[in-house]
Amino acid sequence: MNRKIGRNIGLDYSFTFMNNLNLLHALWMIWLALNGFSLLELGILEGVFHLTSFLMEVPTGAVADLWGRKQSRVLGRIFFLGSLLFLWFSDSLFFQALGFVLTAISYNLESGAGEALVYDSLAHLKREDEFTGIRGKKELIFQMASIIAFLAGGYLAVKSYSIVFGAALAIGVLSVLNALLMEEPPIERSGERVEGGIFRKIGLSLFNQTRDSLLVIRKEPRIAYLILFSEGIFVFATTQYFYLQTWWKFEGYSEFYMGIVFAIQCLLAGMSAVAAPVLDRRFGALRLMKITPLLLLLSLWGCALFHLKAPFFILTGLFEGVLIVSISNYINALIPGEYRATILSYQSMVFSFLMILIFPVTGWVGDLHSLDLSFYVIAVTASAVYLLYRFFISPGKMRRS
Repeated sequence: MNRKIGRNIGLDYSFTFMNNLNLLHALWMIWLALNGFSLLELGILEGVFHLTSFLMEVPTGAVADLWGRKQSRVLGRIFFLGSLLFLWFSDSLFFQALGFVLTAISYNLESGAGEALVYDSLAHLKREDEFTGIRGKKELIFQMASIIAFLAGGYLAVKSYSIVFGAALAIGVLSVLNALLMEEPPIERSGERVEGGIFRKIGLSLFNQTRDSLLVIRKEPRIAYLILFSEGIFVFATTQYFYLQTWWKFEGYSEFYMGIVFAIQCLLAGMSAVAAPVLDRRFGALRLMKITPLLLLLSLWGCALFHLKAPFFILTGLFEGVLIVSISNYINALIPGEYRATILSYQSMVFSFLMILIFPVTGWVGDLHSLDLSFYVIAVTASAVYLLYRFFISPGKMRRS
């Protein structure tokens, strides 16, 4: 049994690579525009994605806790394959929206389940101290897969979008097979047994799981502090990433220039994530979670203040890589295994909610005035979030019990 569970770590590496080798990640807007969809319709589809993601995060996390992380992963990949078929063949806004719903749910089913499966596998093997190093390697694999997907997707799209979709579907099928090879780690459960019909059991089980997860957070407020802050700062960095593309285009920079900048940023993010365990041992988790957000904030200010934005944008990746790993490890150590996927799903839910609020407001400021002012808004708001974080996160509150 232990040997099978031990294989989960290597299988998770390969799954992470295939899961993030999404050849259409940077092409879906172009594909839909080429097929006659307007900018308004593209905005509607993006809104459908984030709204679905916000509504479904916690229920899908509860699914992973109640019926298995492995099953959640497999189901998520199947939903993703279905969304690719809608994207490829449909010329209807309704069916494209349905496809985006499937895409969002596929991400939801993976967001809490994947990390929970790895941490619980290590917990079963009494190897929790290895999680930070493994999380760092996963982040590097994620960034490498993103770079390859960006370059390969663009290259294949020049030849034929049918090749891109065919390759994406093949990679998706392989990821399903990869997930099926994993072993579900045993989890001790303390929840009450639910009686009644199948729909009543499902509804009450999801309700009880969500309720009990919220009680865990209430007893351990450090989880809430870190989720709200980390997702808030990542939303600002993500918003800046998207609007920088438009700013560079307006300034006359080529897509090739942007591709190089993005590739370097991804590479540094992956490398810093791998280095995070060494930094954690050298400086300690609490110090990292104070210094790294401040450095990330200074990078956001650099993009706002200076015309040459690429160096500061690249630095955001460097600091994000460390922050992702250190906060992830700290939060996981605070969560009981039976609620891990549900609570981790709150992170993605908070991210989606903040994106729904912040992303359009930033664009609205850019439309009314300029994108330069939008970057100032991002930096000022992120500064306020950081100050609140430092106010609420005192050494006494953050010390592990």
